[in-house]
Amino acid sequence: MAGVLALLACAAPGAQAAESPAQVQARGLAAFVHRCGMCHREGGTGTYILARRLGAEQSLLEKRTDLQPLYVRTVVRWGLQNMPRLSRVEVPDADLDAIISYLLAPKPAAKP
Repeated sequence: MAGVLALLACAAPGAQAAESPAQVQARGLAAFVHRCGMCHREGGTGTYILARRLGAEQSLLEKRTDLQPLYVRTVVRWGLQNMPRLSRVEVPDADLDAIISYLLAPKPAAKP
């Protein structure tokens, strides 16, 4: 019985080792490229539409510094204008959390 309880404890959601911030960033980048990149990377439809609505400097999500976690989550889950809503099947919560972490990570300073 003790062996079964030990196995269940290891399988519990909080039992996994916590990811480092660098690991979360790497997972967020991979999830962003896989789930969002087709539209929201250079040359994507989403960047084109955002450039028309907000200006070219706001069109690439990866370069923006004004994004808020709740806003990103709301737009992904409910959609906004041309962007369709994405279900938890299409983008699981863990992936969305990593994507948000990646998008909100400090950006390197622009070179003069």
